Amino acid sequence: MVVIIRYGELSLKGQLRRKFENILIGNIRRVCKREGIKGKLEREWGRLYFYSNEENTVAKRLSFVFGIVSTSPAVECESNLKSIAETVEVVVEKLLKEKHFRSFAIRAKRSGEHDFTSMDVARIAGKRVKNIDRSLKVDLKNPEVELFIEVREKSYIYTKIFKGFGGLPVGTQSRVLALDPISAWFAMRRGCDVDLAGEVSAELEAWACYRKISSIDLEFEEAIKSNYPAVFCSYNIDELVSVAEKLKERKMPVLTPFASEEVYSREKVKEILKSITKR
Repeated sequence: MVVIIRYGELSLKGQLRRKFENILIGNIRRVCKREGIKGKLEREWGRLYFYSNEENTVAKRLSFVFGIVSTSPAVECESNLKSIAETVEVVVEKLLKEKHFRSFAIRAKRSGEHDFTSMDVARIAGKRVKNIDRSLKVDLKNPEVELFIEVREKSYIYTKIFKGFGGLPVGTQSRVLALDPISAWFAMRRGCDVDLAGEVSAELEAWACYRKISSIDLEFEEAIKSNYPAVFCSYNIDELVSVAEKLKERKMPVLTPFASEEVYSREKVKEILKSITKR
């Protein structure tokens, strides 16, 4: 079995793209080593693949790595219609033993040169599913099960997608100072290594892919005069007004991701921080 790893904001060219990909791969390997995850990681243009016998566990854990948009545990096969149809049959028969469903949809897409279309893939796969159980109905709008087929150099069949938090891999940007764990989460999502003004928790280390986080004893007034390239804090707009005079003394950018809490509130990020240990 294989886990498909999709990454997002790395649509860069040349050496910079390769550098970002290498950092992401290093972060994945660090997580796997620290958490005892066994497997083999391979790279393809625009994708990473992790081969493991614990694909569901691996897929869910790696979806928490910044830079990763989503992961899927999948079955790999050759990119021809016969092999795809046979693999679809294996996947669906196993799924029918695990759960009861009466409707399905085939979502097929191709990348690269092939002597068949995505419609051909969907037609052949749908026919094979119907042959397994004639009572199964095609429902493209609201199916109980979605069967995804990605045709590339190899083909991949899967039914699960674990959504990640995207962003940039931790370590692709400068080391900054975060005044609390929730602003540290935002800094890491933007690719920054972080030091924390306070105690470093196991949850934060996991989000940082076990990269170094130093605990720094600095208050707000001292932090904004430090030598870090930037400081992240969790003040909202009302709290920022109260420290406006102090901010005039800053020596670097002070970034406030919670000035507006319309997308991510402080409470929501607190729950996200804990979710990495609840997976």
